[in-house]
Parts: sequence; structure tokens; C-alpha cells
Amino acid sequence: MSTKVFTVAGIIVQNGNTKVRFANDMVRRIKQFTKGGATRISFVDLPKEMNKIDALAHLKAHTDFQSASDQATIADCLEDRVKDANKGKGTVKVKAVKAKPSIEAIKSRAKKPAVAAVAAPVVITDDKVTA
Repeated sequence: MSTKVFTVAGIIVQNGNTKVRFANDMVRRIKQFTKGGATRISFVDLPKEMNKIDALAHLKAHTDFQSASDQATIADCLEDRVKDANKGKGTVKVKAVKAKPSIEAIKSRAKKPAVAAVAAPVVITDDKVTA
């Protein structure tokens, strides 16, 4: 998980997409989203510098974000952030590697006796061929 901290968090609606956004400079971000055509920009100052998960918990309890759609947006974002934070903390399966034999072990192996091919006698008579 990232160790970045933010002082401002909020929800914007831009091009029909509702997203949670984080920043350290509210004025700059409001100008940026206004220029980009956002139809809703709702930012609040956080009580202290917070990482994204803590900021989302603060937004979830804030009075400006109590509508059902805001709570759903925050819950989705929080779920994604927690999932990202827990990446790599699971169990890892390690495949056993078979040891390669040494040259001495290969040389000490008994040689297999060669099998001699023995041909069966073939008898040809006028009527039949027998093997």
C-alpha cells in the first residue's frame, strides 16, 4: 500500500462517473475539476493528514456524504483500497525443485546390458511360410 497522505478528500461527478478523489490543495483540485467539466465537486478538509483508507473512513462518517449514492461510492472505493492493501499478504505456494544428479552419480550407474537381437529361423516351403 502507498504511504502517501492527504489533507483533502471528496467526491466528484465528471462525465457521469462518480469518484472519490484525494488531494493536498483543495483550490487547485477544484479549479482542475471545474475546468474538466465536473458537474459536482464536494471536497472537505480532513482533520489531519490521512492515508486513503483513513480518509475514506472519515468521509463515510461525514455529514456531507450521507446520501445512499455517496455511501455506495465510498464503500466501493474503500473495498478496492483494502483489497490493494492486502495484496501479497496471502500464502505463497512454492514448487519443489527436483535436484539434478551429479556427474559422479551418473557415471556410477550400472550400464544396462545390450539386448542382442536373435532372429527366428524362417522356413519356407511350397505351401506355407513359418516363422
